Amino acid sequence: MDFDQMLETWRAQNTAPPYDVNRDALRQALHTEEAKVLRALRIRRWVRWYLWIVGTGMAVWAAFWIAITITNGWPAIYAITAGVSVGLFALGVGALWASRGREPEPNFGNTLEEEVRRSLAFVDYQLSDTRRWMMFMLGAASIAVTTMLFSWTVNRSQDIPDSSRSGWFIVLLVVWIVWVFYSVRKQMRKAKPKLELRKRRLRELLASLDARE
Repeated sequence: MDFDQMLETWRAQNTAPPYDVNRDALRQALHTEEAKVLRALRIRRWVRWYLWIVGTGMAVWAAFWIAITITNGWPAIYAITAGVSVGLFALGVGALWASRGREPEPNFGNTLEEEVRRSLAFVDYQLSDTRRWMMFMLGAASIAVTTMLFSWTVNRSQDIPDSSRSGWFIVLLVVWIVWVFYSVRKQMRKAKPKLELRKRRLRELLASLDARE
């Protein structure tokens, strides 16, 4: 029995004989659901830090490339594109930083009531996650696209011939980014009614637990 089925069973007891639900099973369902949310948050945190380090490093490299371009007297277009790269890398890093949000605090007790409150906090966090996801995707997309722009700047300034496939790769990258944006937004819209229902049932569950104490 999964988390939502367990909540449905508890809720059904409002019209069923007043027997007690298996609290150990309910606690296990709460732990399982919480572990899923924490695992997703942990993966996103690792990816965010990786992209943040890469974006910061690339921004510094692009800034140095401006100085190198001016010192060597290369065409101004390379200094301009390197400057644009610095700005876009900074935008990506800033968007990733803004996507952190404030994760639910683990400072809850060990009683079943406190664990339900913790689950409510995680559901509230998931419901408010749309803006953070969009900022995360904006940051990741900005760093990915700007990496291509800066690579072009470095290659052209060094007379390194571009691969004939690079143009197609950029097009595919842009298409992939748009598809990911659309997919994430669609999934979040689909998940919102389920999360709102779960929140309502968790509140009912908490009220029932408080009433039985």
